[in-house]
Amino acid sequence: MEEKRNLNSPGLDRPKLNRSGSITSATNHPPRSNSNPKLIAKHQQQLYEESKNKRSQDQQKQSTNQPEDPTAQLSSLKFENDKEKDQALLWAFLASYLPEDKSSLQKEFVKHVEYTLAQTKSECTDFSSFQALSYCTRDRLIERWKDTKLFFKQKNVKQVNYMSLEFLLGRSLQNSLSALGLVGKYADALMDLGFKLEDLYDEERDAGLGNGGLGRLAACFMDSLATCNYPGYGYGLRYKFGMFYQTLVDGEQVELPDYWLNYGSPWEIERLDVSYPINFYGKVSEVEDENGNKVMKWDQGEQMLAVAYDYPIPGFKTYNTVAIRLWGSKPSDEFNLDSFNRGDYLGAIEEKEKSENITNVLYPNDNTMQGKELRLKQQYLFVSATIQDIISQFKETGKPFSEFHNFHAIQLNDTHPTLGIPELMRILIDEEKKSWDEAWDITTKTFSYTNHTVLPEALEKWSVSMVENVLPRHIMIIYEINERFLKIIEKKWPGDMSKRRALSIIDESDGKFIRMAFLAIVGSHTINGVAYLHSELVKHDVFPLFYEIWPNKFQNKTNGVTPRRWIQQSNPQLAELITRSLNSDRWLVNLDIIKDLVHLADNSSFQKEWMEIKRNNKIRLAKYIEKKCDIQVNVDVLFDCQVKRFHEYKRQLLNILSVINRYLDIMEGKKVAARVVIFGGKAAPGYYMAKLIIKLINSVAEVVNNDPKVGDLLKVVFIPNYCVSNAEIIIPASDISQHISTAGTEASGTSNMKFSMNGGLIIGTLDGANIEIRDAIGHENMYIFGARSEEVNKVKKLIHDGTFTPDARWTRVLTAIKEDKFGPHEQFQDIINSVSGGNDHYILSYDFGSYLDIQNSIDQDFKDKAKWAKKSIMASVCCGKFSSDRTIKEYAEQIWGIEEWKRPGPVPVSNEEARSLLVPPQSGSPNDINAISIERLSPLTFVKQTSASPLSVISGDKNNNSIKPKQTTKGFNIGGQPGNPTN
Repeated sequence: MEEKRNLNSPGLDRPKLNRSGSITSATNHPPRSNSNPKLIAKHQQQLYEESKNKRSQDQQKQSTNQPEDPTAQLSSLKFENDKEKDQALLWAFLASYLPEDKSSLQKEFVKHVEYTLAQTKSECTDFSSFQALSYCTRDRLIERWKDTKLFFKQKNVKQVNYMSLEFLLGRSLQNSLSALGLVGKYADALMDLGFKLEDLYDEERDAGLGNGGLGRLAACFMDSLATCNYPGYGYGLRYKFGMFYQTLVDGEQVELPDYWLNYGSPWEIERLDVSYPINFYGKVSEVEDENGNKVMKWDQGEQMLAVAYDYPIPGFKTYNTVAIRLWGSKPSDEFNLDSFNRGDYLGAIEEKEKSENITNVLYPNDNTMQGKELRLKQQYLFVSATIQDIISQFKETGKPFSEFHNFHAIQLNDTHPTLGIPELMRILIDEEKKSWDEAWDITTKTFSYTNHTVLPEALEKWSVSMVENVLPRHIMIIYEINERFLKIIEKKWPGDMSKRRALSIIDESDGKFIRMAFLAIVGSHTINGVAYLHSELVKHDVFPLFYEIWPNKFQNKTNGVTPRRWIQQSNPQLAELITRSLNSDRWLVNLDIIKDLVHLADNSSFQKEWMEIKRNNKIRLAKYIEKKCDIQVNVDVLFDCQVKRFHEYKRQLLNILSVINRYLDIMEGKKVAARVVIFGGKAAPGYYMAKLIIKLINSVAEVVNNDPKVGDLLKVVFIPNYCVSNAEIIIPASDISQHISTAGTEASGTSNMKFSMNGGLIIGTLDGANIEIRDAIGHENMYIFGARSEEVNKVKKLIHDGTFTPDARWTRVLTAIKEDKFGPHEQFQDIINSVSGGNDHYILSYDFGSYLDIQNSIDQDFKDKAKWAKKSIMASVCCGKFSSDRTIKEYAEQIWGIEEWKRPGPVPVSNEEARSLLVPPQSGSPNDINAISIERLSPLTFVKQTSASPLSVISGDKNNNSIKPKQTTKGFNIGGQPGNPTN
């Protein structure tokens, strides 16, 4: 049943919230400490707790002074004169919150169809209806987002800036309506107009802003930042075409442009008023400044603009809304008129096209030098625009740069944004005239770095010569950072050249390359892994010498996923069952409480309903498979899913080889349990071996699915173009999911968490987050096989030396491929070579036997319906730890040092009350007032407590002495007084 909501009561409250948002305490908060914080987590936690306790005491003092009557709250506002007050109130009333009654919802919808899309009812399709509804929803997100920004400014809060090249958002409409609590209301309102809400959901195309787990993690984190009421911004790039749209031709992956922006995006807000110059190439020279000091001057050879596009991200059942700011590239000069007039028509627009190429595609193919340079420019545009934007926001506070880290934390999501470290140094030294030591102190107190890989080949490196050419000032800064760092190495290990070579940011072992992970570690105050095993490997295997130097820098932050999308939205029937069984939906913001359902795991009625929901989800997936793949599957057999980015270490090859073994058993007449094996995922365009494995999977599927001897005993399905929206169909339907990377290679994984939350059992190695999931749900509820991480190197040596004898079933499977059972074996010879003759880097041959044995155990357990149902229930209800809300809290408290700031929400005001507050009272305007925002009454001022009034609005610095940002967004100015512009 949908919860009734009103604007003064946004729904359920999170337990133990730090409620810092009373109207009467707008800026009466503890002063910020100017002391230098230690980098260790213990001290950061102490600071957090002290600040939290102080704010709690302040709230208790203020609570007795808070007026309860909305009119009293508004009439108590004090302005310098009646005219200023009347203007401010009138603006706030005219910008009152949109009402949620049925008639208003319908009116807004029709208005957007008629006036935004310029269509009539007869022209209105499901797609245009989706657009109109999205615009309606965006309007509500914008009003909350603007007020959240003002609220944070008035509170003078510290915010995190989460830098990620990927944000795999998926579809936004359903998620946004759910967060706003408007799903039921809009479903009812649209039904009268002849539209089904569910049909409109399907019209939305996934945003092409990411590829794999890195981007989906970032999206979950933004959802949790908003829901947990933390101040934050996401920063990324606005890709015009995304990664690519995957289709299959003769079983091979073919990449097509992902035209996700063909019809625009109703969610993005183009900010032409927020743009920054980005420079490339040129030369650096030493010059004297006006004071006679030697300074570096970068004369760029090429300049373009980074333009902001904002995507509001709503919190669930809170008024807090944050945003992701994405940068698009544009030329500094749109059109060269001189070239045009000379008849060079193509040359006239060449610069425009050249600059826009930078943000056209996510991860441009870097198999060529041009591709590598494009990637480098892409990353620099991203970090430069972001750092300039953060500094612009900071300058609005008027604080000295020594307090920069007290207002901004910057999180590097993997090494892609690492150029932000030398970019911040460049701006502080060259533009803000800070000394090196001052700039380095600010930088290292601001940045933190999340590592996402233990694979040496995946640790990003950039050619020194390329960086020298494209970013000549930055290579100088990087060299200086390295030189100063190597002095630390020399002091710790005098004369040890091997340590010096091993730790140098500049790798000279094979040419000259910049080790970006090393730069991130040296320039950050905290480094974290994303699962316990991964973090231990980071400390002891990947960066052991750095850990020896700075042990207190390293932490673990196990990943999580948002239950709002991955249970409530993707599996609504299961969400309803959980809510009904708990008699509460508080689990959506406190997932730990679903463990209260453990006692129902043996309840036969509960098991029956649980498995009926699972079957309904399998029916939904079966229909999707038939539509997309033209394959019919039996929903009463085991659904076995492996959907993720294709990479050799993730071992999709191990899975398809086991499918071949199962097929051969069927051909030999052995009794085999029926199964549907489902694959999905993209291979990088330049990753030959991964694409060849996709070809093998589809070749096996072609044979198996068309063999009359097999029938329903085995089906193999490859779902093309794996993305968030079809993951929401696949994941709830799985009986078993495969997370079978070679132990010690997967950082964490998050799809394992999603599958488990939805009652899908896991078959996996002891790798990444599998270990922590197993500990949480019970060892008996996960199927583990294969070598452990500490055994892998020994196994590799056995294979390489030829002293390991593989399982006979392994030999049989490879022989079947060589015998052309799945097409000419020559096309798969490279796959065979990669796992033969001592070349089995990911030890598939070693793990194959135990993998097949555990698969047989799964087949046997699936026959026992009660046993399987209990396992499924336990896998789900014991997964509370893996909510991204928990992860974000740990980052906030132990790395970023930010606090929860929950907005109180708008004040309900009637038309009569509004008119009575205006001077003189208005009779005809404003109309249709619902509720207004206290924050909007004074967007360009700060608010402080006075003895005369519970709330007084004080004009900004009349002398205008605050440091001005170089570029700001204009806000409205009450009474002509200067103030801080709002981005």
